[in-house]
Amino acid sequence: MKRTFIFKKQNEPDDSLLVQRIRDDHVDSFELLYHRYMRKLYYFSFNYLKIKEEAEEIVQTVFINLWEHRKSLDDSLSIKSYLYKSTTNAVYNQLKRNALRNKWVEQKLLKPEPASNETFEQIYYHDLEQTIDQIIAKLPPQQRKIYILSRIEGLSYEEISKQLDLSVRTVENQMYRALKVIKEQLATDIYF
Repeated sequence: MKRTFIFKKQNEPDDSLLVQRIRDDHVDSFELLYHRYMRKLYYFSFNYLKIKEEAEEIVQTVFINLWEHRKSLDDSLSIKSYLYKSTTNAVYNQLKRNALRNKWVEQKLLKPEPASNETFEQIYYHDLEQTIDQIIAKLPPQQRKIYILSRIEGLSYEEISKQLDLSVRTVENQMYRALKVIKEQLATDIYF
């Protein structure tokens, strides 16, 4: 088993001294701590989230919270553990938000419901519908055809495979890819 050792640069203060200085509002010490752990926390977050921007935002949020609550830091406790615990909690909350958003999108794509009579909801639903239509129009021709036959005309994958002379597995794969593209495009839009 190969071991990797990380050595601090000579004359660099240890974490507990940095925490003491941060508590006393030393920005330089905060920056040093930030640079010491920022990359590690980013890769830790990215490992779970798989989205660069979300991982970056998690790290920024963790360090902003650390600075805002610096007066309550305890230099006898491990700041490394504190940072990883904060990052773990933030990643968990982001994954929950992503799951809820994906579930909502999935429901809307599978069973779009007419909006209520409220004006805002009608506009939002109409805009969302237009955006989905635009995304569908940009899909590759075969994916678009399969999506329309499945979600708009209500055909089963087996019926689509017979109609288009494709295997059921090909229809499933194309449908999966189409839904993935739609979800990704909606996730980057203002709807979430």
